[in-house]
Amino acid sequence: MTAFRLISAFLPTPKFARFTPPVQSGQTEAIHPSGKTYRHLIPLLLIPLTLPSTSVYAQSRPCRDTVVRIFDSICEGETYDFNGRTLQYSGLYFDTIPRVDTNCDSIIILKLSLLPIPETGIYNRKQCRGNVGHDLVGGVPQVTYYQWTASPPDSTLNGQEHFSWVHVNPSQPTTYTLYLDYRPNPPQCPYTTSIKIYPIETVKASLYATPDEITYDDMHIIVEDFSYFPLDPRTGGWAGRNWYINDELQVPNDRRVEFYGNPSWGDTVRIMMETYTSDCLDTAIKNIPFRRVALFFPNTFTPEYSTNNIFKPSTTGVFDYQLWIYNKFGTLLFHTNDPEQGWDGTSNGRPCPQSTYTYVCRYKDAITPAGYKTEKGTITLLR
Repeated sequence: MTAFRLISAFLPTPKFARFTPPVQSGQTEAIHPSGKTYRHLIPLLLIPLTLPSTSVYAQSRPCRDTVVRIFDSICEGETYDFNGRTLQYSGLYFDTIPRVDTNCDSIIILKLSLLPIPETGIYNRKQCRGNVGHDLVGGVPQVTYYQWTASPPDSTLNGQEHFSWVHVNPSQPTTYTLYLDYRPNPPQCPYTTSIKIYPIETVKASLYATPDEITYDDMHIIVEDFSYFPLDPRTGGWAGRNWYINDELQVPNDRRVEFYGNPSWGDTVRIMMETYTSDCLDTAIKNIPFRRVALFFPNTFTPEYSTNNIFKPSTTGVFDYQLWIYNKFGTLLFHTNDPEQGWDGTSNGRPCPQSTYTYVCRYKDAITPAGYKTEKGTITLLR
């Protein structure tokens, strides 16, 4: 009789199935002894053979479905065509495509991701000291492609075009544009943003203050702003300033200001001026001692006139006070331990001649109560 060899593909391991009755040429299905019909499950290619038996053994390879995995993404607002289905959300999606040649199926598994549009602004962080310029930051998580451009071209951008942030210092007003996407080619979710930058307007604060120290007798302070700053085209060259005394804001904020102190200022008066342009701020500080102990000596007196006819220092807060007056030969003419008692220009009741005399004053004060201080100088007697 004529028999047929059955050939099949897509099997992990060979298997043998016995068909009864024998398979005939042109047959489209085969019945396993278990009763299962293998139509569409075991593709058969029947090749005529001449065998001496009435039974046929068919070598078969049952087919296995093909699994295809796809990973893809879309941007927010876009749709995805999945074999005729319109998708717009992230997730796992499945589809089955029949294979006509083998009667086996292809299973398609799609993992779809939804990417947000990488919208961002450009943050401008100004550097007024050291590496002066602008730090432009526009990075977005997951974004890997950046492209910076400048109009007009700016050489300080060179070499940084594909960074998430750049440091620039333009010499003229410049517009910087940032193009960013999740991949460079082909574009996926492109986004573009721009910012206009002006040259940095730096400032160097400097102040002048007088006197070098203040006392109870004179608490008058004059301060003046000597800061340097370039002209700012956005403000017409205007710069602002604030004055602070012991960290308290003062008014007015003019370039030259006079302040009148009070005893609550403490032993040191801290004068701070902050001056600023539209971009930068700088400060200058001067500390002025507040001498709560004051000892002032006049340099002349006139015993024969109705005013200024007694030589004595003006004192505040001193104790253990002593004053000596000497002539040019070193002769002691006057001595007292009373700050309110002064020299009238006489010695032993006789008027001293017009001349220059030397004084020595020794005292203690609240600042240095454990030790004496000594003041020496000259006084001119006029007649």
